[in-house]
Amino acid sequence: MRSPDCFLKFMQSVDAFFPVGAFTLSNGLESYVLEERLQTPEDLKEYLHGFLMVFPYQDLGIAHFAFTHSMDIKYLCKLDQLTGAMKGAKEVRLGSSKMGIRFLKARTAMHDCEETLQWYRKLVKGHTLEGYYPIALGIYAASVFDTEEESQFLSMYGYSVISAIVNNAVKLVPLSQMDGQRILSECLPSLSEAVEQVQRISEEELGICGGAMEISCMRHEQLYSRQYMS
Repeated sequence: MRSPDCFLKFMQSVDAFFPVGAFTLSNGLESYVLEERLQTPEDLKEYLHGFLMVFPYQDLGIAHFAFTHSMDIKYLCKLDQLTGAMKGAKEVRLGSSKMGIRFLKARTAMHDCEETLQWYRKLVKGHTLEGYYPIALGIYAASVFDTEEESQFLSMYGYSVISAIVNNAVKLVPLSQMDGQRILSECLPSLSEAVEQVQRISEEELGICGGAMEISCMRHEQLYSRQYMS
């Protein structure tokens, strides 16, 4: 690890209060709740396990490849385009881009946007790239963690994602905070498995699954009223 201060800055970056707007996204969860397909703690646990099964082939995989190729500008351009192609649901695609842009702005405001991350921000500002969140986070993580510490980065990122899902579900269903924390704890082994899996996949495997959740996100775009952006 580069330094204790860098580690603390990364913890801040994946904190729920970091101003990227993650709390406004439900990743299709709201559709499941309104269709009464997710009503109980057991339903939420099943949803999370399904989410973690596809996570290595979605945003966790994107973050992984951004981290491992953080100094390869040509590759990152290709990854940005690939990420946009993977995200068929418009809300999810735009939501990830908005989060990425906000992340880059926040890092710049804190004078912590250097080298490749600064280059990525310039291309996003120039509308050459879209600036997806897992790419920006992966590039930044590479300045904090050594190569052999990638699992630590992916685990922290993954935890922030599933914690946000649980928080949204607790409000939407609603469920008790205790049920939410119990389910989150029970899903941690599945997160560890996802982190192990993502480091074994190839780039060609990105986007190969997750169709049901993507369709749920598309249905969300047609809802009469919504509490979340996606």
